[in-house]
Amino acid sequence: MTTTHDARLSSRPLRILVAPDKFKGSLTAGQAADAIAAGVLDAAPDSEITLLPVADGGEGTIDALVAAGADLHHLTVSGPLGEPVEAAWASLKDTAVIEMAQAAGLQLIPQPSAATAEDASTYGVGQLILDALDSGFRKIIVAAGGVASTDAGVGALSALGLTVLDPSGTVITHSSDAVCGTAIDGSTLDPRLAGAEVVIATDVCVPLVGERGAAHLFGPQKGADPVTIERLERRLERWNGLFFGAFGVDASATPGVGAAGGFAVGFLAAGVGRIAPGIELIGELIGLDTAMSGSDLVIVGEGSLDDQSLEGKAPIAVARAAMRRGIPVLALSGIIQAETRSRLHLNGICAAECIRDLTEDRDDAIRNARPLLRVLAARAMASRLV
Repeated sequence: MTTTHDARLSSRPLRILVAPDKFKGSLTAGQAADAIAAGVLDAAPDSEITLLPVADGGEGTIDALVAAGADLHHLTVSGPLGEPVEAAWASLKDTAVIEMAQAAGLQLIPQPSAATAEDASTYGVGQLILDALDSGFRKIIVAAGGVASTDAGVGALSALGLTVLDPSGTVITHSSDAVCGTAIDGSTLDPRLAGAEVVIATDVCVPLVGERGAAHLFGPQKGADPVTIERLERRLERWNGLFFGAFGVDASATPGVGAAGGFAVGFLAAGVGRIAPGIELIGELIGLDTAMSGSDLVIVGEGSLDDQSLEGKAPIAVARAAMRRGIPVLALSGIIQAETRSRLHLNGICAAECIRDLTEDRDDAIRNARPLLRVLAARAMASRLV
């Protein structure tokens, strides 16, 4: 990994960009960055380290932005099942960032089931967007991921003024009931949306429906059984038809529209939103390109390096950007799938190490992730940079 660089770097300290994503279930991106930096300094104490926790638009996005200096805004909103929850959104420069998981996250449901998978709504996400609009922001990034809902975004849109009707033609006013609507009126959407830029950030290219669509792919992890998955599938098809009838646009074939339970489809149909890769949006906000410039080594990481990572999640996206600059990349993770390891070099990763090489006990790996990650970073540096 470093043969060609060591000679060039012999007269000055090594400049290292530490840019991990979260280690889900054990470390935030910021905590992972701190642990990696400590390990690097254990092995190479003269190193010049820049910490830049990253996110690709899913859970942990707010944490990464706060580490980059963003301001937090707190709000009590309707949770995925209609209960009040405390949520936050972030602002950095002229941009507001909404993390869907704050208001509609699967982690907010203690015991996911078929019933919760069917009832969960994104209404609270719409309340966060509304709060950002009320605060004067007109560029809004919605970080899509980790949600309990498969409601095609109708909950959020109803919070933003979309009129949703039940089978009798009565307007649905209760936040968690909007998912059951059978007709809509798009003319009542908040007019400020027309002058705003709402970008839905996603790192997965999932269609709205089908065997690889929102309901079939992610329904099981939300608690949905096979019967419920089929009901969710039919709901997505129904809502897409309603959006087409209201706005004259069929957005169901847009790449990535199935992410976060089909959240984007109504925004796209109404012409008040677009989809973009999360790491590009967040990376631009936190100054990833500037931080990478002049680096001799980039260290990336996340809890699991697997096939989903290779679809362009944060560590791989950062590694590809470094590869374009000719900067070597070291990846550190909790676990690396065997079939994924052989493909990492094609994405700019020169070497990869995982915590599970230090302990075979999964619970130990999660419980002691911070000290183990520090040891892993030190070992990786010592073995390649001496």
